[in-house]
Amino acid sequence: MNISILELTEKLVPISDFSQGKAGKIFNDVHNNNSEYIVMKNNQPTAVVISVDAYREMQEKIARLEAYKNRIENSGKGIRK
Repeated sequence: MNISILELTEKLVPISDFSQGKAGKIFNDVHNNNSEYIVMKNNQPTAVVISVDAYREMQEKIARLEAYKNRIENSGKGIRK
């Protein structure tokens, strides 16, 4: 995934935007366009806002990777050098 600095800065959103009536726009963009936002608090990245579908996909990938890792680890247990 290649992302430019400009694209990254467009994804940064201060936490104050959520209390200034911009939350609806952000959440609509996330839902409708599968956009992602990095929430900044005190100029530090604090949270990421992603769609539920993107979250579920990541969780499924993590589960598959964990299962694959366990299979690899367990397949070498009976081997002696």
